[in-house]
Amino acid sequence: MRCFAKISILLGLCTICASAAVDQCKPIGWATRSGRTSTAFEVTGGGNTAPITVTTFADLQKYAKDSSPRVIYIDGTLGNGWNGRTGDRLNITGSNKTIIGLKPGTLLKAPIHISKASNIIVRNIVIQGPGSNADQAWDNLTIENDGSNNIWIDHCEFWDGQDGNADVVKGADNVTFTWCIFGYKKKSSHNLSNLIGSSDNEPVSEGKLNVTYMFNWWKAANQRKPRCRYGNVHVVNNLLTGDASITNGTDVLGISAGHMCRVRTERNVFINESNPIYTGNANGTGVNEVIDNIFTNCTGNTKGTGTSFTPPYEYTSFMLKASEVEAAVKANAGATLKSPTECDANYVEPPPPTPDKKYQAEDGTIEGGTNESTNGGFHGKGYVNFDKGGSATVIVKVDTAGEYKFDIDFANGANETRNLAITAGKSSTTSEFKTTGGWTTWETQSFSLNLTAGENAVKFSTVDGNDGPNIDQFDVTLVKAAKPDSSKNDSLTAIQHIAQRPFSSFFARNTALNSAKLFDTNGKMVREVQISGKNIDITAISRGLPAGIYLLKASVQGTKICKMVTVQP
Repeated sequence: MRCFAKISILLGLCTICASAAVDQCKPIGWATRSGRTSTAFEVTGGGNTAPITVTTFADLQKYAKDSSPRVIYIDGTLGNGWNGRTGDRLNITGSNKTIIGLKPGTLLKAPIHISKASNIIVRNIVIQGPGSNADQAWDNLTIENDGSNNIWIDHCEFWDGQDGNADVVKGADNVTFTWCIFGYKKKSSHNLSNLIGSSDNEPVSEGKLNVTYMFNWWKAANQRKPRCRYGNVHVVNNLLTGDASITNGTDVLGISAGHMCRVRTERNVFINESNPIYTGNANGTGVNEVIDNIFTNCTGNTKGTGTSFTPPYEYTSFMLKASEVEAAVKANAGATLKSPTECDANYVEPPPPTPDKKYQAEDGTIEGGTNESTNGGFHGKGYVNFDKGGSATVIVKVDTAGEYKFDIDFANGANETRNLAITAGKSSTTSEFKTTGGWTTWETQSFSLNLTAGENAVKFSTVDGNDGPNIDQFDVTLVKAAKPDSSKNDSLTAIQHIAQRPFSSFFARNTALNSAKLFDTNGKMVREVQISGKNIDITAISRGLPAGIYLLKASVQGTKICKMVTVQP
């Protein structure tokens, strides 16, 4: 987790640690409330559902639109770009989604459109627009329509949006932006960043459009930082910086409270900004309360108007002093998260792929079938041709326990599909193999099994006395490493730590041991040692075992006693 305690170490800002121990991975602000009330809403996105890693824009779009809760990791640059209202656009229309860039700076070449979807988290993504214009083109991000609520946009970057960078309009509600960058790199008179409410005549937005901006950075935007209508908008602990090389010659306006909008502008930092607090859109109903901000080298108005609102959520315990904002935001804003582990405990970083995971089915133990090489196109020495009721068992050795993907080459020249039951310990699946049109035509079938660290007997069996396909080579790839069960861990960091301690210290003292056995988490015995006396060399009994959790069973004068221990690399 990235908290301000870490920032204080990096930047030497001890006051940050003292005043604001905020968890950057925890939702805050209006996204955590129901409407304008103090009733809490838990923003979970896809929650604890198993993550899906997507490598194509088509898959990203499919999962963003379906009706199931999803945790989606974007791997690589996706999308083919857009211009105006033509090209790729990511439409998030399904609720309960978490969408995260897998690596820092993950680039999405498509704007995001969230419509009638709730409980959404978007994180660690960069959207680079083609440059602004006044043609009502797509925004880099649009959140719109009644039903789009409780949305958290975190650690993202929005650059050079055509009509705007990130808009919330037409009845959307309860939105929070944290640690984002809204910026322009290209000079234009229409570098207008964040719009809340698209019209003074938008009755669907009355009482809605409640938005929080906290720890964000506006860079060289001409206007709309933000510009709002209708909502209660909280702009707190943000950094706004101008750049004359991009904004020179244009009207530069800062935070603007428009029709029926109340803004609480609190402890922000404005540097090289013109008209940081703009009142020209107030229309007699807009309010902008200005509280403890810093204005450096700014021109134009810095004064607020009226009293805004009291936020119904807690934020003061981690709010920064204005003097701390610039350093904290510059150090942390943007798509800077190294991996989902920084903000998503549901992600397990896979170990580096283990080489040489190609297995030949014909090298296994074959019962009720033959090792055959009659039909061409196979790998290795041959393939397995099953008879009815046949099976083939192959020993598969892996270093890490977890879910593994199997890609197996097969041929099925019959006129019907054929099934195989595949088992490994307590994990099993049945896979249907389609016809391939001939026994020399080989295709690949995929399935998943859970494997334990070490050797696994993977058995392929025909089903219900029917024939099976011919099977050949298969590859094994780790999909998701198993999480250690901390409830079974005896708090030892490694079994070697107890190698020289009397084994009897775990049990009763002054007793004699007769045997000790180690079992894996599937109940398979992996090692047995016959011993005498009170001591056992744990290093010897564990030598050569893969990392993982094991059950140590010992017989102490006829009494069986168990202990969970951990072997680490």
